Amino acid sequence: MSSANINHNISVLKIWVDDFWAFSGKVYGRPNMQAHCIAWQDQYHGHVNGLLFAIWCDVRGYRVLSADNLQQLNTVIVHSHDNDVAPIRQVRLAHSDKTSAAYKAALSTELAAEQRQQEAIIQWALTHLNDQSLDTNDGNDKDMRLQQTRLYLHAHIANNISAQALKNGAIALTKEIESIAQRALPSV
Repeated sequence: MSSANINHNISVLKIWVDDFWAFSGKVYGRPNMQAHCIAWQDQYHGHVNGLLFAIWCDVRGYRVLSADNLQQLNTVIVHSHDNDVAPIRQVRLAHSDKTSAAYKAALSTELAAEQRQQEAIIQWALTHLNDQSLDTNDGNDKDMRLQQTRLYLHAHIANNISAQALKNGAIALTKEIESIAQRALPSV
């Protein structure tokens, strides 16, 4: 690969990583989204960055996720989570005083780990991008624009949740998440 191609790939990576991080902050900050993301993480063992990535792909029109490659994406996310995010999160959660300097430092460190996880996701995505972007010009069909989000959420439920009561709760939560994501479509 030529140095021009390498520089181009590094440039695209940086643009996508920065956009994904900024986008995630906007979507996460929408009313009720943070609570839904935490519920997805804590009750259903989902990965918030995976969810935000699926929404980002749909909103930006990047066709990346498919039934064939979700396991590969999850491998990237789980590796980053287990080796970087989770150990730091445990340190943060060990602090009972959320106003302490130690808690704030741990939170900052955890956010940096979340950013590293997002970069790993984008590195993976750049190797799985389908040349045909989704048709995002028709703003009247928002339902179609969340197809990768639905795929990600429902695959997680099917592959990771066995108890029917938990599945029902997760499905109800996904409907809330999809509703917030649909309202976010024109504004992010």
